[in-house]
Amino acid sequence: MSPVPGQPASTSPVATSSRWLRRLSWGASLAVFGAALWLLHRYLGHIAWRDVAAAWSRVPARRVAYSIAAAAVSLAMLAMFDVLAARVVVRERVSAGLAAFAGAVTQGISNTLGFHAITGTALRYRIYASAGVGAGDIARIVGLAGLGVGLGFAVVITGALCWQPAITHGWGRLPGGLLLALLAALLIWLGHRPRTLTLGRWTLAFPGAGITAMQMLVGGVEMMAAISALYVLLPADIAPPFVDFLPIYVGAVLAGIVSHSPGGLGVFETIMLAAFPAQARADLLVAMMCYRLTYSLLPFVLASAALAAFEIRLRRRNRRAQFDGG
Repeated sequence: MSPVPGQPASTSPVATSSRWLRRLSWGASLAVFGAALWLLHRYLGHIAWRDVAAAWSRVPARRVAYSIAAAAVSLAMLAMFDVLAARVVVRERVSAGLAAFAGAVTQGISNTLGFHAITGTALRYRIYASAGVGAGDIARIVGLAGLGVGLGFAVVITGALCWQPAITHGWGRLPGGLLLALLAALLIWLGHRPRTLTLGRWTLAFPGAGITAMQMLVGGVEMMAAISALYVLLPADIAPPFVDFLPIYVGAVLAGIVSHSPGGLGVFETIMLAAFPAQARADLLVAMMCYRLTYSLLPFVLASAALAAFEIRLRRRNRRAQFDGG
């Protein structure tokens, strides 16, 4: 039955389902964020601020320097995801330097602002479009870079489960072995022939086994560096073994992503505080405050300055081109 002139067409079941899924997603995110804020308020209410001030005065400068170095390694590996993705999608049309710049700036800003799917795509579009890359190819770069981040999570979790099954009460090698088998199967599947994923009119070409293996390596290094940026700030008397700290950090990061809060702020801290005993929380809070400075704020400031310099250079180039053309 055709729609009546002057009246909107009926909404398709697919569109209705998609709208409800978005609402459920945002509802779940708000629920997670609200619960985290409530718990965070309770935890902070039991921490004496004189203990926080004392813990802050005990933070050694060398540990802050170690954290900055680890954050720099993490950001460099995040930039490598764009280099690898650009090599697959646009090959020599974009230099490795521009791809690394796009990855570093995007991650440095998005890690603080959150909403990676929005901010990351917008920033990459601005940078890659200056080199003549189309919107479709930019979307493919974003997708492959995101795949690399996901593989990094998978590699680190797999390694933790296989190396130290005690963190899951002794049965960790079972899921760890399963994840390892899945990662190996993925490499074998990608090694046979080129693979693509088609969604409507949009096609994503998967990288080959070599690039995917490189993404796994880069992702593993990136995650270890990100975890180390916080771990080195923990006082020795409260720091658990690194392999025990790893799943706590990964869980807190994932909860922050699900909540859609900027940089996981509030949710990340709540998960971390919940995992430590009450007497260690003042030192942990100080460590997380330092971590926010070294891993989030400092890269954000540097990336924003780099992006501003890029914009100034791009506008000068465009004005020069208009002047020469005139």
